[in-house]
Amino acid sequence: MSGPARPDEYSLRGSFVRQSVQLLVHGVKQSPWFFAGGIAAASVFSVMTIVFGTLLGAITDDVVIPGVAGDPLGGRWGEMTDDPMRAIVYAGAAFVVIGIVIALSQAFRQALTQSGVARVGGRHREVVSESLSRLPMGWHRTQSSGRILSAISSDAETATGPLHPLPFTVGSFVMMVAAGVSMWRSDPWLAVTGLAVIPLILLVNLLFERVVTPLWRQGQTLRADVSNIAHESFDGGTVVKALGVERREGRRFALAARDLAAADTRVGRVKAWFEPLMDLMAPLGAIALMVVGTARAAAGYVSVGEVVSAMYFVTLLAIPIRGLGWILGQMPQALVSFRRVGEIAEAAREVDEPGHIEVEGSGAGSVIFRGASIAADDGHDELTVLVEGASIELRPGTVTALVGPTGSGKSTIAMAASRLTLPAKGQILLDGVPLRDVKNLEAHVALVPQTAFVFAGTVRENVTLGADIDDAAVWEALRRASVHHVVRGLVGAGLDPLDAVLDERGSNLSGGQRQRLALARALVRRPRVLILDDATSAVDPVVERDILTGLSRSADAPTVLLVAYRLASIMLAHSVVHLDSGRVVDSGSHGELFARDAGYRDIVLAYERDARRDIDGTEEVSS
Repeated sequence: MSGPARPDEYSLRGSFVRQSVQLLVHGVKQSPWFFAGGIAAASVFSVMTIVFGTLLGAITDDVVIPGVAGDPLGGRWGEMTDDPMRAIVYAGAAFVVIGIVIALSQAFRQALTQSGVARVGGRHREVVSESLSRLPMGWHRTQSSGRILSAISSDAETATGPLHPLPFTVGSFVMMVAAGVSMWRSDPWLAVTGLAVIPLILLVNLLFERVVTPLWRQGQTLRADVSNIAHESFDGGTVVKALGVERREGRRFALAARDLAAADTRVGRVKAWFEPLMDLMAPLGAIALMVVGTARAAAGYVSVGEVVSAMYFVTLLAIPIRGLGWILGQMPQALVSFRRVGEIAEAAREVDEPGHIEVEGSGAGSVIFRGASIAADDGHDELTVLVEGASIELRPGTVTALVGPTGSGKSTIAMAASRLTLPAKGQILLDGVPLRDVKNLEAHVALVPQTAFVFAGTVRENVTLGADIDDAAVWEALRRASVHHVVRGLVGAGLDPLDAVLDERGSNLSGGQRQRLALARALVRRPRVLILDDATSAVDPVVERDILTGLSRSADAPTVLLVAYRLASIMLAHSVVHLDSGRVVDSGSHGELFARDAGYRDIVLAYERDARRDIDGTEEVSS
């Protein structure tokens, strides 16, 4: 089964027992044939084990006891031969055949079960991955990376825990039923005594579940915290080393690791008591059966062989009891992990599914904001308005610059124009179609963020991202982004530069080179609307000017929305939108705003002073 999570696929309702059954049923539904095969193989194992026990009892009554007493052999063994040694050889051959069948059934069960469990774990990861891709950026901003990494790795794996022993346990219950029937046919008192441990098992498990569930939930939360701290330390390694806070980060990680170790230790202590108690159940049943069986045999109600078989069967009860213990022992943490996967799936299901209109068009596109208000979760289940009532028009083929102080809403506008966040009020239109209704948005709009992410792989893979794009188009995009010469210098003579391998996060490229590579990634798709969220901040101003000029003069020039922090970039724009505190203050050409908008004029003059300072600094270095 593939695709997004179905409605209520990960919902759990009712008592612990009901929730446990729901989790197991969910898993079996993902790979019914594998689990059915595993249960069938386990059932064969159980039946052959009962046959072994029945054969053992018959040999005791008909061969061993008469042979020791010097009496004739009884039962079917006496009909086959009157030689005790020959009867034992026959029985040994039967035991060998039974053993081979048992071994083969075990091998098939393990192979089929492992395949089924792997598919269920894959389904959990697929649901998390698909849900993460659908969830808006606002949701991602409120989640720690450790929480997400834990869901797709630890939680997805832990949620499958009870499925590993499931076929074995279900098949073993065939053994329990067969053993119970066999003991009942021999003597009801033997059956009642042997099966009396089952209520004790349920009681022990109930107590275990009540104690370990909150401990495991705390452990999973701490596990996510450890992953998050580790991710922050690695991702921010440059900052950590530059500021000399390695010891502080080490202490922070060590503290979180100690808390996790303490939580896992508490879980381990509880399990250390639970598992021996479960192991004790079968011996208790055997002792009780020994007492009752001896009395019943002495009274003549059962034979010695029947008591031996019953003792063997009660010993076998340790197998389904142990299997049940494995399932019940892993169930509390599995339920916690299953819910954590379900929380992400449910959050994605609540997101409106965008896209049912195929927008057709060529050439530069038109984007219009009509009174768009954009809000985001502040992390405390409260909405914070980031942009309010924005009305902006991006005319086809023009360059529009967003200008404003930090926190004014420029990046929010850029993200909304690419549908990474949706307006709470108002509309955003692409060629007259509401953006949330556009099905093929990626064919028309491309966003280049300020932080350019580079994947570990070749230049070609980073630019195409798996799309079927020929090398000529890749080189053209690299040229338009002014990064083609950098790519050619990554390899020696005779090698294809597009096959040059980039390090993780592009560490073998400078910041400006990474930004230009990200720009090429967008340009190769020939978008009709290009959104640059301060995407050239690390690029030399002269190179930035050449890139923007080349974009506007190309034959297939897209409509460009530019978050600008440089005067040179603003001067290239056909229109400028001044933002402040999430509102559109004014819009028009640079000259118009400079003449009538004092706030805009102050910002531009500050940019101009920064530009002059950069030029003066460059001249001093040159001299």
